[in-house]
Amino acid sequence: MASVNKQQAQNIHLDDAKARFSKALNFALLNKFGRVPTANSLANQFNFRAEGIAGVTRETARKWLTGQAIPEVAKLIVLVDWLELDANTFMSTRPTDALTDDDVVMDTIRELLKHMDDKTRSTILITAWALRETQGLQAHKLDLPTLRRALMLNIGSH
Repeated sequence: MASVNKQQAQNIHLDDAKARFSKALNFALLNKFGRVPTANSLANQFNFRAEGIAGVTRETARKWLTGQAIPEVAKLIVLVDWLELDANTFMSTRPTDALTDDDVVMDTIRELLKHMDDKTRSTILITAWALRETQGLQAHKLDLPTLRRALMLNIGSH
């Protein structure tokens, strides 16, 4: 019985996350283009920018737009960079009016870590710790774009 309730709660949480992502995506597209493009146009525009990762189909783009799916992390990074999406608006699990900036950052990082395999998760955590220790970055000042840039710079330099 408890596992059914836990599964139902997880499904509700996932559905909420999909809806928040869809709302943020549609809003960002509206701001960028003055309208929400068709799923085919979104897929084409995304694929043009998705260098080094697999592209998406029109059907996948439609699911993003309608709140039926959330992109994997690599695709999410492309969307965040391209559309200047604020990941905090759709990754948080708590009401935004009750959140501090630190809460939003931590919720975002926790949500991203949930979708990573163990090796990637360990690498990210070790790298973040090393960056904080070696470069004097304070944990409460780490935001997702800064962390991503720092990680990419460090990964690219080795």
